[in-house]
Amino acid sequence: MNGKNNFNQRRRNFLKGFLTLGALITTDWLAPSFAYSSCELTPRESSGPFYPLNYPDDKDNDLTYLKDKSKKAKGEIIYINGIVQGENCEPVSKAIIEIWQACSTGRYNHPEDRNRAKLDPNFQYWGKAITNENGEYSFKTIKPGSYPASWFWTRPPHIHFTVRSSNHSQLTTQMYFSDESLNLKDRLLQNHSKKEQQKCVVTFYQKKQKKIGQFNLTLQNL
Repeated sequence: MNGKNNFNQRRRNFLKGFLTLGALITTDWLAPSFAYSSCELTPRESSGPFYPLNYPDDKDNDLTYLKDKSKKAKGEIIYINGIVQGENCEPVSKAIIEIWQACSTGRYNHPEDRNRAKLDPNFQYWGKAITNENGEYSFKTIKPGSYPASWFWTRPPHIHFTVRSSNHSQLTTQMYFSDESLNLKDRLLQNHSKKEQQKCVVTFYQKKQKKIGQFNLTLQNL
């Protein structure tokens, strides 16, 4: 009897431990990858003068590497994650997101950019992603450099975003970096209210040797 009781006790302890472990695994697996933001609309901005005239051969979400090149782009590699959602906080799936930006020297791959800084032949300059069923997207790119917009205005590092969804108004905006003093003097960013600025300025943090930032985007419903 003692042997049977010991066996039953060991079996109960095993099942208890297994169920507890299973609950932990399930909870962790179901936990959202991203923190949802408030559902106030993302501020709009113009596309600027340097939207690409021609798309690169690579039309993906990794701007740091061109498949026909053997070298990586220069600059600090960053990862941008986020959620695209509607006004009612509902995730927007199958939204198309485009980004375009300057390279690490602050120059765009555009004939109208008169900046004398060097172009990076290994940088993609433009990328595209499509949101999954949870509205999530991601990009791998580099932190762009600042550049002179005029003799009295230097634009801070920023990345242009355009989001398209069949059930929402198209959104074009810009993402800024929180650690940039030039943000305080930028004519475009400062044209927004402080609350609106908070939705466009992203803080990046280090996680497993990757610099990651979250930029959530809220679209206006049609």
